[in-house]
Amino acid sequence: MIKNIKQKPGKDIWLIGGGNLARKFFKENLIVEFQLAIAPIIFGKGISLYIGDDSTVNFKLTKVQKLGQLAMLHYIKK
Repeated sequence: MIKNIKQKPGKDIWLIGGGNLARKFFKENLIVEFQLAIAPIIFGKGISLYIGDDSTVNFKLTKVQKLGQLAMLHYIKK
């Protein structure tokens, strides 16, 4: 499924979701950039950012932006 999406016209793929969705893209080494929104709300049993294997991928924080009560963190793969 993921490779089929990458073969279609267009440049970027925008994912919205939690760890179950992101895991597949991280595992295939397809994420080169991401933005993380931090909200001042505690969900208790919220959505995990990443549910994955023991792999490590390094990203560099390139931008921090305040949008109302949200903090947007922008990362690019090293």
